[in-house]
Amino acid sequence: MIKQSFVGIFLFFILNFIAMFLYPGGTIIDSTTEGYLFFYNFFSNLGEWTAQNGMDNFYSALLFNLSMLILALSYTLFYMSYYKFFLDEKRSKIFIKISIVFVMVSMICFVLVAMFSAENATFQLHVFFVKIAFRSLMLYSIFQSLAIVYNSKSSNTMIFSNLFFTIILFFFILIMEFGPNPFKDNQSLFIQVISQKIIVFSILIYFYTQVREILKITG
Repeated sequence: MIKQSFVGIFLFFILNFIAMFLYPGGTIIDSTTEGYLFFYNFFSNLGEWTAQNGMDNFYSALLFNLSMLILALSYTLFYMSYYKFFLDEKRSKIFIKISIVFVMVSMICFVLVAMFSAENATFQLHVFFVKIAFRSLMLYSIFQSLAIVYNSKSSNTMIFSNLFFTIILFFFILIMEFGPNPFKDNQSLFIQVISQKIIVFSILIYFYTQVREILKITG
């Protein structure tokens, strides 16, 4: 259950890379751009069935939605094995059980983010589930950090990577909530897109680090 996580991370990366290649074009500011602009297109643009330039985006959306489902399922399967590492010590056990609730809510919401695309008809639902997903992930990360700190078998890498991820996630939520409106101009869009890219890659690196460390500790 743990090693499959590497496959989940790899598939998420590859499917989104292909989806970016297939994306016809357009941003929420400029519908005339061509192709996927890494610094001006959100990941969510990949999941829209009609691209921002008005062209059909079926294949890109299909790949993006599939990647979200795969990553959420992969992390859920991983966590079902990972959490057992924390059950031998009382305080660690309490915190890890609380974290399970929040990570499950987060994974479900990320799947719903894919189901309800950022297109006009479902935009409000999309944003709602994005916010719930990241807030739940933040709470999960906090309780996960406590579970790791109070577990004598945890490695320093587990402790510091979790704390670092929690800090990055906190600042991302601040930017998402209080940062510039991406619909205002290209500079504002750039800031929000870059912050999203940073948090997505941070999630993948964090996931990879969790898998690697638990395999090292448990042999």
